[in-house]
Amino acid sequence: MSNFLFKDRDGQTPLPYELQNGLKVKTIQTVGELDEYEEDNIAKGLIWLSKQKTNPCKYDFWLKLHKKLFEHVWSWAGKIRTHELANPDFKLPHEIWPELYQLEKDLDYWIKVKTFSNQELAARFHERIETIHPFANGNGRFGRIITEQICRFHHYEIPLWGRKMQNNAAKRRETYIKALTQARRNGDYSELIAMMFS
Repeated sequence: MSNFLFKDRDGQTPLPYELQNGLKVKTIQTVGELDEYEEDNIAKGLIWLSKQKTNPCKYDFWLKLHKKLFEHVWSWAGKIRTHELANPDFKLPHEIWPELYQLEKDLDYWIKVKTFSNQELAARFHERIETIHPFANGNGRFGRIITEQICRFHHYEIPLWGRKMQNNAAKRRETYIKALTQARRNGDYSELIAMMFS
């Protein structure tokens, strides 16, 4: 699990005020420093995740995973977002719990009935969890990690997240966002599947 990190942020950028809220490590001053602390925490979370044998398709597992990935950096790790986001594509706070519950039910049904190919199932789940955007931060990394874990648990192909573009982080993220938006707004998952499995 190393392809889920899309490193395209300027590390020298001073940490914006909105990212300081809930920060446990008060000495962090730049985006680069934040990335270092988060990556260290994520590495610890992935060790925890590698030892889990329980079904990762339940929303209580999703909350626990987010907490493990970010608990040493953010006081709100693993807690559902309570504020609106600037992006109108993301769910409002009061919609998050019902949406997570429904996604859990839908995922269970898709797996049992084999509604979609394994790749499309992974893409559909990933788009939904990103659209719900349940946490204040870390949704992209969390979403890619939980999608990989679900695929691993069910012996599906593991997403590569555009690994062929790993030397061009900006293009990789742009392709990812464009594919997610296409799936979210038009119900066309072809670009997202192509990006995830290449």
